Amino acid sequence: MSYLTTDLEKLSYQYMRHQLIIVDHHWTIRSCNNAWQQGLGQLHDYMHLPAYYYSASGTLPYLNLLEAWTSPDRDHQSNKTIQRLKNIRTPFDSNHTYDITIHLPNLKQRWFRLELTPLPTTNSPCTSELALIAHTDVTEQKQAEQQLQQALSEVRTLRGLLPICAVCKQIKDEQDTWNPVESYLKKHTHAEFTHDICPDCIRRVYPQYSGILG
Repeated sequence: MSYLTTDLEKLSYQYMRHQLIIVDHHWTIRSCNNAWQQGLGQLHDYMHLPAYYYSASGTLPYLNLLEAWTSPDRDHQSNKTIQRLKNIRTPFDSNHTYDITIHLPNLKQRWFRLELTPLPTTNSPCTSELALIAHTDVTEQKQAEQQLQQALSEVRTLRGLLPICAVCKQIKDEQDTWNPVESYLKKHTHAEFTHDICPDCIRRVYPQYSGILG
């Protein structure tokens, strides 16, 4: 049973920029490409895992490796992702895509997108004992999303009816305190003020200078 049948396929697999592995239905890593060896594959060299992470045959299943990479401080979302991967039916019969957080030895956190694709054969075109998993570093994208969410959470807007005094134009806030317009807007928006004087007020308050208005 052959999955990579030509030299071109083998070359493409080895030199893809995505970190690629092939796993069997026991989640044992059967093959990996150069990008994996130079990337996530190196993490295993820094880890001294307890015996319970390994299978009876002494191999390290991929899902156990993920758990080791994300523990002990894995976030709730990564925990759910690993559980979903465990629930994938084998032999593999459909594609799956998940994002997961991996903690590196230098304590930095990286986000990876995992894309699982069954590798069907002519004997079994609908299901497969093997699957290709591509790992794409999406840390910059995730960081940008988090920064955007933070920025959106900090945006303050004014909505609805504002109780404003018909005479002095002060605005009543949520604590029933009357505030000058400037103070209220500074408190409820990100606006800053610079002071000027409009032509009508110059004519009314400083009539001696109204001539400069033309």
